Amino acid sequence: MNRQIASGVGWMVLFKLVDRGLGIVSTLILARLLVPADFGLVAMAMSVIAILELATSFSFEVALIQKRELQRAHYDTAWTLNVVLSSSCAALTALLAYPAALFYDEPRLTMVMLVLAAGWVFSGFENTGIVDFRRQLDFRREFYFLGSKRALSFLITIALAVTLRSYWALAVGAVAGRALGVALSYLLHRFRPRPSLQAARELFGFSGWMLANNVLSVLQIRIPHFAVGRMLGSQPLGLFTVGAEIAQIPSTDLTAPINRVIFPGFSRLADDAGQLRSTFLNVMAVTTMFALPAAVGIAAVAEPLVIAMLGANWIGAVPVIQVLALAAGVSVVTSNNGSAYLALGQPCLITVIAVVRLAALIPLALVLTGRMGLVGAAYAELGAAVFGLLASLPVLLRRLDISLTDYVSRLWRPVVACTLMAYAVHRLLEALPAMGSSLSALPVLGTAIVTGICAYLTAVAILWFAALRPSGAEQLIWRRLCAWRRPASNAKV
Repeated sequence: MNRQIASGVGWMVLFKLVDRGLGIVSTLILARLLVPADFGLVAMAMSVIAILELATSFSFEVALIQKRELQRAHYDTAWTLNVVLSSSCAALTALLAYPAALFYDEPRLTMVMLVLAAGWVFSGFENTGIVDFRRQLDFRREFYFLGSKRALSFLITIALAVTLRSYWALAVGAVAGRALGVALSYLLHRFRPRPSLQAARELFGFSGWMLANNVLSVLQIRIPHFAVGRMLGSQPLGLFTVGAEIAQIPSTDLTAPINRVIFPGFSRLADDAGQLRSTFLNVMAVTTMFALPAAVGIAAVAEPLVIAMLGANWIGAVPVIQVLALAAGVSVVTSNNGSAYLALGQPCLITVIAVVRLAALIPLALVLTGRMGLVGAAYAELGAAVFGLLASLPVLLRRLDISLTDYVSRLWRPVVACTLMAYAVHRLLEALPAMGSSLSALPVLGTAIVTGICAYLTAVAILWFAALRPSGAEQLIWRRLCAWRRPASNAKV
């Protein structure tokens, strides 16, 4: 099982790299073929559609993965409910097209939203059989499916942009991408769904909690943005938004693909408490070992990173990135908890902890943003993340029957190593000359990154050997390295 999870993580991290790479290339090409107003027009439409999408985010595929035994009725019901919900959203999008055009005072928005509504209709017909890729931990096929969808959407949008040179390339490309994704789902899996609502009550019992969790997740993300925009204005909001995107890279590019893999893995082990506990601790240790230094590292190199990548005009985002990266680091520690709760069939625990975290975030965002400005909003997120960690820890230890000693033993070495890494990078940046331009910041950034990596790896190794090589991420990595070396040694003999 651990080998399957490790392989799956590799495939999903690879997909994330492909996805982000295509996104960057797409943005660079489209920015030269289209004008900013084209992007703005489609963004207006997507802002309306995002609200409708949130209201229907029941995540029926999560319910299918969590269930121990599935019958055809579960697949058929999930497919039927997706068709009904997507068709309803398409109709609502069409009905809101003209009012949205009036609200934004943009007549072209009506037709754009009508075209995008067609994408809703297509997406609901996606083959529910492809959920088997995740259920069976076959993430190689999952990678082919997701990667093919992303690549086809990229190619179609670029081809349309070259041909049309207008906002229609973005709108039609989005619809075509969804339609091709549906076609791929039937090509890659032989299951053929048919209309049924036989298991509707059973699926809604689980997925209703998923809807609540998705809504709470969006609120957690948006409340600091609302506080900054309402109290400070558009320019600080721009700094905060860009800073948040950079600071949250560890959670979006590392923990997200890991969680996509471990949830079905945990679901298979839900009936074996001992194996689930052991696997959870191993996954948490590995996730923390890699994602936590990424978060702390971004905080440590925030200044040369901003100057090198964004320019000196964005220097105001540095303190925001530093604080939000630390908040992302705290969230990394709890990033796998939700997958364990879902595997145990208790999504309500995620909802309760999210409500507690949100209850802390709202007053912190309002008070700290008013008193400290932009950095105050970042500290509000950090405070809410710490509060969420403290609130979730007793629940996790009790539900998985984990001792506090076992939990801390998997975390203290990466935490101490990250602290030493941050100190080493800080002293290095103090010793280097001031950065006056993006060109001068690049070598500073490169030197700081290399120094941070070397300091972290050295600290982790020393701490692990000093602790007499206990169980944890280091031991798993060491065994894997030894396994890779053995075949080479045998070959020489």
